[in-house]
Amino acid sequence: MGLRDLFRRGGGTPGPDGAPAPEEPSADPRGAPGTAESPKVIEITLKAVDVLPGLLDERIRRLGPTHPDTVRMGLDLARAFAHAGRRTEALDLYQQVCGTRAATLGATHPDTLDVSAEAAALLHVDGQPVTAEEMWRFVFDARAETLGPADPGTLEAACGLAQALDELGRAPEAAALWQHVVDHRTRRLGADHPDTLTALHNLAASLLRTERPAEAERLLRRLLSVRRARGDDGSSLLDVRNNLAAVLYRRGALAEAEAEFRVLVADEERLVGADHPHTVTARNNLAAVLHDLGRLEEAESLLRSVLSARERTLGESHLETHGARDNLASVLVARGGGREREAARLLERCLGGYRALLGDGHPKTRAAREKLAALTAPGA
Repeated sequence: MGLRDLFRRGGGTPGPDGAPAPEEPSADPRGAPGTAESPKVIEITLKAVDVLPGLLDERIRRLGPTHPDTVRMGLDLARAFAHAGRRTEALDLYQQVCGTRAATLGATHPDTLDVSAEAAALLHVDGQPVTAEEMWRFVFDARAETLGPADPGTLEAACGLAQALDELGRAPEAAALWQHVVDHRTRRLGADHPDTLTALHNLAASLLRTERPAEAERLLRRLLSVRRARGDDGSSLLDVRNNLAAVLYRRGALAEAEAEFRVLVADEERLVGADHPHTVTARNNLAAVLHDLGRLEEAESLLRSVLSARERTLGESHLETHGARDNLASVLVARGGGREREAARLLERCLGGYRALLGDGHPKTRAAREKLAALTAPGA
């Protein structure tokens, strides 16, 4: 599909007279506009996703699909789609813009790499870590070669690549990249700069995934001290507390982990809302602790709420939604009592999702396949 055809899919164009304007308010005798006594009048603002397709069509007709101004407008529309949560349309446009810039400027031109980085970040949000990893690696290698390993753009790409590797279960590689970012940001920005602290937090999370909980805990307690000294009480502090609770879980301190996760769930719901991704993650982690404590009915109830929230906010086919199905299936199998049939249905869905998003050889895919085979084997 050509650039023109894809852009035309973005939506309709305004009518011949342009966008409708709100009706002019009548004069008010109580005061001139802008005075304290004048009434407030709501002004309707049209969304970018409703306006940009028509503007883009006009530029394609006037300038052609590969003109820099046309491509910039396409990029604006891709960003508008992404902001509106219309990720599939946004990714289609990003792909076309990347292709056009690669053809006209070169694949490693800074403008092409900038768009590739935006697309890779959206792929990660969309739950496509395999493709995100490939794109981030290309951007990282190109920037490291042309800008150097310590350039902020290279470090941005290193962060994106590390996130994708973490999602793919390749935590040792991710930890090495996070360490690279921490080292360079510490030298360039300082040890307590917000960007350095964020990278340090992600390094701790990767270390925890590589079964190095003592190192992870040391970094997390340092972060907790710094953030409390600064008076942080928002999401950044909650994230540190969540990972410290995960350290407790890994150490087998289940009662302590349960108590901390319960407080975290309440705090997350109060500060960012019940459906915020971090709140849902805390609820999932509490369910894992309850599962290990043998309190399966509570764990099942929590995991059903996790699955419902992820289906509602991320979509039916997102990687994290499949992960919620996988976890719920495990609890249903543990409970027994005829719940195995529902567990098998859940595993069939998440196995298909894992295959599509992670590939047949990924550990999550293999584990889901083995669990499903055990459930559906004759005599099971």
